[in-house]
Amino acid sequence: MFPILETRDLCRHFGGLRALENVSMQIWEREICGIIGPNGAGKTTLFNVITGFLRATRGDVFFQKRSITNLPPERIARLGVIRTFQNIRIFKHMTVLDNVKVGFHTQTSTRLWDALAHTAVFRRDEDKVTEESFRILKEVGLAQEANNLAMNLPYGMQRKLEIARALAANPLVLLLDEPAAGMNPKETEDLVSFIRQLNGWGLTIVVIEHDMKLIMNVCHRIIVLNHGKKICEGTPKEVQKDQQVVEAYLGRSSDLT
Repeated sequence: MFPILETRDLCRHFGGLRALENVSMQIWEREICGIIGPNGAGKTTLFNVITGFLRATRGDVFFQKRSITNLPPERIARLGVIRTFQNIRIFKHMTVLDNVKVGFHTQTSTRLWDALAHTAVFRRDEDKVTEESFRILKEVGLAQEANNLAMNLPYGMQRKLEIARALAANPLVLLLDEPAAGMNPKETEDLVSFIRQLNGWGLTIVVIEHDMKLIMNVCHRIIVLNHGKKICEGTPKEVQKDQQVVEAYLGRSSDLT
């Protein structure tokens, strides 16, 4: 058995700042893996390098045993590694349905001329994308909002919409960057159920999050970064007991419950 996603001695330097230093990790198919650490630990940089938004200074990224190191983001997305961002990046003045349809851009064969001339290829893709977008909205519980503007959704639903758009790209691995940021307790509780639902569909999920209750409740395994280095990995219970983790980030062990 081999990991679906792997980094080997991954480094990203910004001048003298070593944002990532020899980070090696393995993500296994159909698991939910959390990545935690204090601000500036390198968590989002790690996502950015994996998904091609930043180039690695050194080291390698592998997806299904194939090197994807420093490939363009669109090529990595087409392979099935899809991410969300810390700040919501939905199109607020478009409908909920149209937001999801945008996510299918890596899955269609339509080219610029097809769109301008409304060719048969364009019409076929448009019908298929609309049908599939409705299916995704129904699966995530947003079908009733399909024709509403995204800006009118409550914050928690906007987060869910961003994930729904990511699902349109047909991910095999979904990277969630602080999905609970700004959520109230009820929205966070709903998000935990939603992540479990996605994982139940067969998705491999890697989540960066500061909400320790969410991380401890939803993740099968946790990787801890500090100052760009991996300092610990294990089950939630193992991470809770690791003294290095407590000292570097979590403070008192009771903070984890």
